Parts: sequence; C-alpha cells; structure tokens
Amino acid sequence: MPEINQAETKISDAVLDDNEAESMDEEVDSVDSPEGGDDSDKASRKHGRSFIYLSLEDAEKAARKIDEHERRMTKNSFAQALGHPKPIGRFKQKLAALESYDLIKCERDDVRLTEMAVEMLYGPNENVRSRAKAKAFLSYDLFKNTFVECPKNQDHQMSYVEDFVRVTLKIVNERDMFLKRFLESAKYAGLLEGEPDPKAKIIRLRPAVAAPTNGDSSSDAKPLAPSDQWVIVPNDDTGSLLDGLGLSVYQQRSDVSQRAAGEIAINMADGKITVEVRRPMRVVIRTTNMLEDVTDILKALQSKGFKA
Repeated sequence: MPEINQAETKISDAVLDDNEAESMDEEVDSVDSPEGGDDSDKASRKHGRSFIYLSLEDAEKAARKIDEHERRMTKNSFAQALGHPKPIGRFKQKLAALESYDLIKCERDDVRLTEMAVEMLYGPNENVRSRAKAKAFLSYDLFKNTFVECPKNQDHQMSYVEDFVRVTLKIVNERDMFLKRFLESAKYAGLLEGEPDPKAKIIRLRPAVAAPTNGDSSSDAKPLAPSDQWVIVPNDDTGSLLDGLGLSVYQQRSDVSQRAAGEIAINMADGKITVEVRRPMRVVIRTTNMLEDVTDILKALQSKGFKA
C-alpha cells in the first residue's frame, strides 16, 4: 500500500487541478515511494522512508464523509466530498491513509467503511468508540512499531523515540512531521498523557487497554491495577493467535486482548534456563446467533485440544 510523506495538509485544504495533481504524484512517487524510481538512483539519495499522510483525527473526519447508512460511496463521489474534482492526486494519498488505519476497504470503484470504522464513528457508547480509535491507531504499522517500542505508564525520553524513528524506521526527512502525527494520533486514540508536542523532552504513553466485559462504560469502570488490565492486541497480530485457537473464521468480528501481566516459572537444568510465561488471552466475539455460534466455537476450540 503506498504511503506518501508530504507536508501536513488538512482535509479541507485547497486542491490542485488535475494536471498539477498528476504531476505531483509522479514527482512524489519517484522520490519517496518505495515502489517509485530507479533503484540504483534512489540508493544514492537520503530521502528516507515515506509515512502516512493524515493524522488519525483527520482520517476520521474524512471517513465521516462516507454515507452513514450505506457505509459506502464511489471513489468519484468520495473524492468530491473531500474537495477533489477527481480521484487523483492528493486524494489517493488520503485514501491510502484511511486504508492504513483500517477504516476503509477499496472495492473496484467503491470505498466501503470497515466494521471498525463503523464502531469508531457510530459506536453505541464512548467505550466502544474509544476502543475502536485505539485499534485504528495500532493498525498503522509504523505507529504500532513506535508505540510498542515505548514503555507505558512511565516517563520516556523523546530523544529515544527520535532515534528509533530515524535508525529503525529509517524516516530521515520530515522526522518532526512523523512524530507530530504520531503524537497527535496517539492523543486522539487516548494513548498519550498530556498534550502532543514533538519538541517535548519527555512523553508518557498509556497501554491500549481493552474494554470491560461486564458492560461498564469507561467512566463507570473502576480503575484497575496494571496487572489486572487487558491490553488490546493489534489487528495484524490477531490472525495467528485466533488460528491457534481454531477461531480464525471469526477474526472480522473479534476483539483480542491479553492480560498486561502474568505469571512466570523458571527452570534451570542441563545448562539452560527455561522461562515459562502464563499470560491469559481473551477473545470477545460479536454475535447475532448466540446458541449457534457458541456451539461452533466450542467445536473449534476442542479441535485444537482445548477443554471447556
């Protein structure tokens, strides 16, 4: 999926005319995009890795332009809703950003809201909407990688984050812009304490805590100790976990989380140290036919050797 690194632009910014937009696309592709340009020529440049075009908040504003009831639009109509005469130029960069957050799926000439986008935009309560925002934030790989690298619930030097972005993610140009979008998006997802400031010396991130299963809203639920919290597993990591349980068929309507802490057992023998980690995992499956689904779920789990 192409990701374009350009100067920050709001959803409602003036757009280029079609010829200028196409010209800009060619220029950006040949310089920043991993797929564009000649490999040998690019090797001599230090433009660095490209990154997402929209913050999570701007992506949500764009997704709200898609019809709430049909939950889909043609690309032409969506482009016009965002102020672009045709689905070219910067519109394609915004489309790629929405796909990176897993808010839309492109189906030929149409754009469709994902189930997670529907939860984020129109969820029945703040708890559901907040959880979906955190999952959308973690759906973008470069944000997830940066987030995972940072400790949670404690101060963390911003200089370490900058080094990770530069050395590991290989974002050379516009590093400040990437950090700005990362922090703004983390704040919007409820995962950053304080205000998003790329010039700050210290940041503090929160874990992406899963929703309570007893129906409580975030405001009603009692604060939990870190060891009792359930942390959201990012979307692109859930597939292998569900497959191990025999539940991969339910991936599109499942929320997977793990206990923030667990128990360990250490065994030392034969010149080796074995660490056994017991960290519970929880799968919440949305259903419209409780009896039918629970029967199938039990069969799937038993097929993998699990006992109820």
